[in-house]
Amino acid sequence: MDENIILIDWFSFSVKEMDHVALISWLGLSDVDWQSKGGRRGYSSSKTFGKIWIMYDGQIVKTEKGLVDMGVCVEMSGQGCRQYETSGNRSLETLVNDVSKMENANITRLDIAYDDIDKSGNGLLNVGKIERLARIDRYISKFGKKSGEWSGKHSDGSDKAPLAYSVYFGSPQSHVRFRIYDKAMERGGLDYHWVRFEIQFRDKQAYNFIITPGKIGYKFTGVINNYLRFITPNKNDTNRRRWASPEWWTKFLSHTEKVSVFTKKDVEYNLAKVERYIRDQAGNTIFTYIKCVGWMRFRELMNETDRNLNPNQQKLIAEYKEIMDEKTREFWENMPGTRI
Repeated sequence: MDENIILIDWFSFSVKEMDHVALISWLGLSDVDWQSKGGRRGYSSSKTFGKIWIMYDGQIVKTEKGLVDMGVCVEMSGQGCRQYETSGNRSLETLVNDVSKMENANITRLDIAYDDIDKSGNGLLNVGKIERLARIDRYISKFGKKSGEWSGKHSDGSDKAPLAYSVYFGSPQSHVRFRIYDKAMERGGLDYHWVRFEIQFRDKQAYNFIITPGKIGYKFTGVINNYLRFITPNKNDTNRRRWASPEWWTKFLSHTEKVSVFTKKDVEYNLAKVERYIRDQAGNTIFTYIKCVGWMRFRELMNETDRNLNPNQQKLIAEYKEIMDEKTREFWENMPGTRI
């Protein structure tokens, strides 16, 4: 195995008794470049920082308990989660736990993903095999009848090639839903194995997952065991529930259980987000300044400015330096006749 991680791939929640300015400050995102947007999801105003949405000026909803304020809503897609890891004032897992402890907050969605990455082999999960077993009903599940769904669509719903194959267990309205798909194909056809197993939690189930004690890998595996099990036919036993699971499935579960912490995406991925921000949002300003005063003055300006980096930015710098030091060490170790 090359690299296996568990990460938060979607997080959304709403907060009452706090306006959007105070919430942005609480998130540690007051200094980023927010863009004003229009209405969304029942809110008349919103701001975005990349794929992080802050929605406010919501409707007053009439319920059995009376009129209820929608509050302020935060929505982070997978890319938004990676952006928060770089720009927020705390780790993403700390943020999730902090929100779960707020009396005036309501968690609406949490996606936890396991990345099965193997750059030199076939990994643990085979999407084609899983799709076939789902199609012929070779599994036991708590999800509804015929809950195995398969699609040749990308995650964004488009049908551009190459297609990213996905297998779903549970309906889009379910409070718990599984999705297994070929991430390598979704990324444009990478030349190595990358399959993602994703659990989508909504509302109370999201909250329950967060507050349940135990290591993240143990909880992740526990949810899978509770809802889904692939099986191997036994001609000597007519009770499907007594059939054993195939070796690849038990190996996947035992391996996943060992992952003990939320692991943020690799440094190169987060650095790519920083580069995209510089290019797409700050690029024109930086380019104009350099054209006027030159590279040397720009470098002097950067050195003159007092840098008050948040913990995630400091961590990204330290981790990137560690990676580069490791790559330099490996380079010299692999040089013929070189000893360190």
